[in-house]
Amino acid sequence: MILLTVLVATLVIAVCLPVLGQRVLERRIVFVDLALAQVAATGYALGMAIDVPGVFAAAATTATAVIFMAMMDEETPLPKEAVMGGVYVFAASVGMVLLSLLPYGEGQLMGLLFGSVLGIDWQGIGELALFSGIGLALALPNHANSFSGRIRFYTGLSLIIVPAIYAIGVLLVFAYLVMPALSVWRRGHNGPAWEALTLAAIASIVGTFAADLLDLPPSATVVLTLAVIAVITGTIIHFNNLGPEEAEAPDNEKEEKVEEKPEGILGSEQTK
Repeated sequence: MILLTVLVATLVIAVCLPVLGQRVLERRIVFVDLALAQVAATGYALGMAIDVPGVFAAAATTATAVIFMAMMDEETPLPKEAVMGGVYVFAASVGMVLLSLLPYGEGQLMGLLFGSVLGIDWQGIGELALFSGIGLALALPNHANSFSGRIRFYTGLSLIIVPAIYAIGVLLVFAYLVMPALSVWRRGHNGPAWEALTLAAIASIVGTFAADLLDLPPSATVVLTLAVIAVITGTIIHFNNLGPEEAEAPDNEKEEKVEEKPEGILGSEQTK
């Protein structure tokens, strides 16, 4: 199989990101991966601009972003999604300014941001698995709502997401992070983790084989396969959990509103 390394790389990500995606959905911070990735990419560009190793500059900017995000506790009055979206836009704007100062910076930065799953080798897969294991060890335990706990969570998240985006691209990482967890979402709560992991693994296998047989772009093919499987699974779960009482709830609410309206009118007339 030509795309064997692509299959193994996507399976490594399929084991890690769906579980983290459930934590991300719980915390309502879906844009955290894009924000961290853009901050790291901008830090890399900054390092190239000031003749500092890009890896160290990216690590420094990512650590700064982690500390900033950890300062927002669960009871913060600010909407976290909006804040992280602002971080993403700010980092992207700084990156665009830096690109204008670098003769070949645009190609390198775009390659870092969108990745090259076809170019990944076995050493890259090993590094991806190593960082993913360390990241899961930091991010998965249920941390208390404390600054140190949030530092561990965001650090673990960045250790997985940033190398993964550099290796396989934004599309695949965001899809694996959100779609499996969202497809098994039940009544405002996460579904079983094994279901999300199974969906991600099936999408990796089916999507990679389809890309190999049909000569299609592997990243886009896996994402589309994951989207189709997630929609079908989510629809089945939704209708299986939709009981007869919930199905009749809208009609009952309408009847209550119709009955309450005349009483309100009569009450107002009696008052007059």
